[in-house]
Amino acid sequence: MTEKVKKDKLIKALLIVSIVVLSLLSIYVLKLLAGQAMTNISNAFKSVFIPFSIAFFLSFIINPLSRLIEKKIHLNRNLSIILSIFLALIIITGLFVIVIVNLFTQMTSIFDSLITLLDANWITSIIDSVSSFLESYLSSQELTNLISELTTNGLSMDKVFDVFGQLLSFVSNLTSSIFQAIMILILTPVFSFYLIKEKSYIFNGIKNIFPKKIQPHLEALGLRTESSVKNYLKGQGIMIGLIAIYFMVTLSILSFFVPNFSIQMAILFGLLMGLFNIIPYLGAWIGLAIPIVFLFTMHLEVLQTNETKIIYIVAIIILLVLQIVEQAVESSIVSPLILGNKVQIHPLLVLSSLIFFGGVFGFVGVLLAVPLAATLKSSLEYFKSLGQEEKTKTKVKA
Repeated sequence: MTEKVKKDKLIKALLIVSIVVLSLLSIYVLKLLAGQAMTNISNAFKSVFIPFSIAFFLSFIINPLSRLIEKKIHLNRNLSIILSIFLALIIITGLFVIVIVNLFTQMTSIFDSLITLLDANWITSIIDSVSSFLESYLSSQELTNLISELTTNGLSMDKVFDVFGQLLSFVSNLTSSIFQAIMILILTPVFSFYLIKEKSYIFNGIKNIFPKKIQPHLEALGLRTESSVKNYLKGQGIMIGLIAIYFMVTLSILSFFVPNFSIQMAILFGLLMGLFNIIPYLGAWIGLAIPIVFLFTMHLEVLQTNETKIIYIVAIIILLVLQIVEQAVESSIVSPLILGNKVQIHPLLVLSSLIFFGGVFGFVGVLLAVPLAATLKSSLEYFKSLGQEEKTKTKVKA
């Protein structure tokens, strides 16, 4: 009996692998035969799917805010939803502008410091040796081949048309990306409004498209997805708040001992480090890079005055220690207490989701990777539970 079960499982696994491989091969062949059409379909799908996904996940955050506005200010439902979406857009845009302006300021400062440091003798000698090596290599290899090719073949019209075609392709892709970004900015608030106002009506309409036998399963999947996404967003919101408070307090204390490191700057860095934790695993270290770049810039400016202060290097080391402590406490104590067993996703699945959805949908895919992975996980768990129920029913009948 056990050998028969193992054989059945092996056959089932081989069938699944075969279907997946054949599906991938079919997509590849279809792309070869109709590459441009597939690209256009893919771009059209992204133009709708990305704003819908953003609006779907934002609706879990904006809906409670709209309910609060409706209750406190006594506005009607439509106006409270519009006002809550407007407030959410202002907050998101403000945070985005703060991050971009801060990064641009820090990068400008560090580049100025590096340019000033180029006057140092040891850096100048390194640059001279590297440039002389590159010049000798180019003169002996690439440059000689390029000149001989131009003198032999000349600048043919084929090459000119090839360069012109590449330029047109670049302009076309850039225009398409800009148009897609504009459509996302326009459609996301519209989708958010209708998903908040008529979510049950929309999903009931989608459910009714399918046969009646499938509708109970779709409803159960929808409830599971809603529960997992709510738990994830609620847990992540609490985690981001706690991490931001932790770094705002610790960096504010550090600012008393580090010159030119104000409390306002410490609070800003702490807030940014908390916000970057929305990207799992990688976001914490990306956020850490911002204050490290700032402190390293200060260290370079000190070097220009021929002083030997190491306070900024010590501050960078303290920052790294604070980050390691935070990560250890978060993973071992805080995260299990807040998230519990409600949204448990293996780190390998999270990283794979970040790479996959980021590659398909860009930066938006990185932000939505974990909620999408949680949705897929809840769907798989539901189908697994259905299979177990069928097995128990067959055993009872036997």
